[in-house]
Amino acid sequence: MEIKSNFLLIENKRWVIVSIILALLVVLPVLILFFSFFSSGNETLNYLLDTVLLDYTINTIYLILLTSFFALLFGVFPAWVVSNNSFKGRSFFDVVLYLPLAIPSYIMGYTYIEILSFTGPIQTFVRYNTPLLSDFFNQDYLQVEVLGIILGLALYPYIYTASRISFSMIGSNYLNISKNLGLKNKGTFFKVVLPLSRPAIFSGLFLVIMEVLNEYGAVKYFGVNTYTAGIFRSWNSFGDVDGAIQLASILIAVVLIFFLIERFSYRKSKFYYNKNTQLNIRHNPSKNKSILYFLICFIPFFLGFLVPFTFIFFNTLDTINFADFTKVINLTINSISVSTLSSFLVILFALFFLYVERISKTKINSYISNLISLGYALPGAVIALSLMILFSDSLVVGTFGLLLFAYIIRFLAVGKSPIKSSLDKQPETIDDTGKNLGLGPFDLLKKVHLPINRFALISAFIVTFIDVLKELPITLILRPFNFDTLATQTYEFAVEEMLPLSSIYSLIIIILGSLMLLILKSFIDKELDVSKS
Repeated sequence: MEIKSNFLLIENKRWVIVSIILALLVVLPVLILFFSFFSSGNETLNYLLDTVLLDYTINTIYLILLTSFFALLFGVFPAWVVSNNSFKGRSFFDVVLYLPLAIPSYIMGYTYIEILSFTGPIQTFVRYNTPLLSDFFNQDYLQVEVLGIILGLALYPYIYTASRISFSMIGSNYLNISKNLGLKNKGTFFKVVLPLSRPAIFSGLFLVIMEVLNEYGAVKYFGVNTYTAGIFRSWNSFGDVDGAIQLASILIAVVLIFFLIERFSYRKSKFYYNKNTQLNIRHNPSKNKSILYFLICFIPFFLGFLVPFTFIFFNTLDTINFADFTKVINLTINSISVSTLSSFLVILFALFFLYVERISKTKINSYISNLISLGYALPGAVIALSLMILFSDSLVVGTFGLLLFAYIIRFLAVGKSPIKSSLDKQPETIDDTGKNLGLGPFDLLKKVHLPINRFALISAFIVTFIDVLKELPITLILRPFNFDTLATQTYEFAVEEMLPLSSIYSLIIIILGSLMLLILKSFIDKELDVSKS
């Protein structure tokens, strides 16, 4: 009776009911794999325990640790330098340090192996100019340690973005107090700035870890046996559905642990910013420090974007005569179309869930908001596998609709984040005023919240567009027959060891991603005014 009475008190009940139904659809992958795990029996699990599970676990954790270290190294220090200092090139780096996000990690991996290979520019130069060093450079670079560095270069912008915003929001009072206590710049950074920014940095690190768990193209190319590679191998190579289910379920358990840690850290982050008074003023460093700061920012940009972009660009020029431009145009249209449509649907769903949470004023929708964020924590291979199991006997498999559904599940949290941040800034008095003027929930959304939050909606669209454009595992498994994208074509050329021919497809992905990132950066500066902080 208490539950019934509480439900009757909920405002806009029809909206709440619809949101619950849609949320159940979004969490279908988790529910499917949960029941499939218990129905598949213990024989497969015991076999995995006796054979490959330990190897998958060690490799996955080791790769996460390596990638996290380099992502933190390339992300945190440049963010602090840009946020706290004025030096030549600062404004330039504040823009371009985001650009490695435009290069999918698998393309980064393929490119660097090509650069470091025996026929690549480095070893070729060494052989002709310093033959004595040839043996030193002639190494097997398909190692997990090399992959960790490459993934760190590809993923550090997640940490850079979170750290950049966090450092810019730290009030000058904190820094002045630390100096009055006798702390120098180094001590202030490690004892004050980093502890205050820890939740924000960890939120960026969480995204890095999720991307590592989702990575397939690079880990397969490098021959690193991770959980995701194991799921693909069990499903596609051996036809072992039960094995794929067991691995996916274990991976979900790992992901949930990271997810809960990130949620806990996020709650604590509110404490750090609610007492800020005055934003920190940037310093004018000496000439020597300016050079040092320039190098700190230049290295991740140079290695994470400029080197792979330049190499891919010149590879494209060398192989452009062999390109099938009809195919290039068709795949570009496919990629843009699926990214645009998916992003629009993601924004629509995210806005609906968040708006219902706002107008219903109930914990039910607060729980739903957290629940739908699980999608991004699930690797694409896991989502695709669960949907294949669910619709195995239907005509839905191999359709464009199922592919879009998988994208929505995977990237709903990505689109939700900027919209939620914007909605939380709007006082509830806006809603009350709208109600007093006779506006219903739909009119309130259309006439008030859509115009006010338009920048957040555009930002959410751009972020989602970039992620869908780069997505590989979901597209590989669920794409309709004869439907390819720039990402799948790049992967197929890499698997066939024809990397130069993939350059034009990789270049288009990078150009499209870079343009979208530059637009996104302008919106970030307008909304947060970070560049002037």
